[in-house]
Amino acid sequence: MAKSKLETGSVLDGFTIGNLIHRGGMASLWEVTKEGDPTSYLMKIPVLQEGEDPAAIVSFEMEQMIMPRLKGPHVPRHIANGDFAVQPYIVMERLAGETLLPQIDNVPMPAEKVAAIGAGICDAVEALHRQGVIHLDIKPSNIMFRPTGETVLIDYGLAHARDLPDLMQEEFRVPYGTAPYMAPEQVMGVRSDPRSDIFAIGCLMYFFATGV
Repeated sequence: MAKSKLETGSVLDGFTIGNLIHRGGMASLWEVTKEGDPTSYLMKIPVLQEGEDPAAIVSFEMEQMIMPRLKGPHVPRHIANGDFAVQPYIVMERLAGETLLPQIDNVPMPAEKVAAIGAGICDAVEALHRQGVIHLDIKPSNIMFRPTGETVLIDYGLAHARDLPDLMQEEFRVPYGTAPYMAPEQVMGVRSDPRSDIFAIGCLMYFFATGV
């Protein structure tokens, strides 16, 4: 398994690495371009270190399997995957703007704004469920918006896909998610109920409406 460190200017599978956009505990995000293509993409690379939580690796494997199957305006367009035997990565569409996370500084919000945000998230979740995928980590930092107005759900590392093996369920017997938004069945380890996403939307809307 690769553990190489990328740096600006290096080339990986034809993608030229640009600026580091974000470095988190489980993955880093890089701006990348491909020769002959003027589009700027986003490359997600997992953190691979000795003693790393194995769930983070399995989560990334799940995301690599799920993202190529997703279509439509409510998901980032998938471009390419990198092999774990060489260097694992996911290249995807780079969305402009911020996530919904900064909006938590503005709670409680007016009812009209909460309703508009909630309707957009519901449209995105419905589109995802129609493709047989449950997100299981609906939260402000995983929600973005296109300039045309559509809500986009990002980060599919905890997602469950109806037609794929659920590696997170098979490998681990503890619940994964973000505690304030987790449905009771998700806390109990059930990952196959679409209503878990609906519960998370309800928690999010309550928080935006009340500040609690």
